[in-house]
Amino acid sequence: MELTYPINLIGFENGIERGDVLTRDGEYLGVWTFIKDEDNETGVLHFFADGESEPMFTENVPVLSSGMRTGMAMSDLCRSIRDWHEA
Repeated sequence: MELTYPINLIGFENGIERGDVLTRDGEYLGVWTFIKDEDNETGVLHFFADGESEPMFTENVPVLSSGMRTGMAMSDLCRSIRDWHEA
């Protein structure tokens, strides 16, 4: 599997709701989850650092039907993870 980005949410592009977070070099950082609230058409992306039970970073998706809003939330989450990892 080619890891294209500095931070990769494995499986996100396939529509799954949980997966590993890997760096471009294949380093395992933790897991991501996407919790959807279908009734309100919203969602929340979480990043759990390896070994942690509480999310380190969270991004809200205000409109599930907007791929752009979901993509922006994913991008913001990845940026937070990258900043944390590089610090």
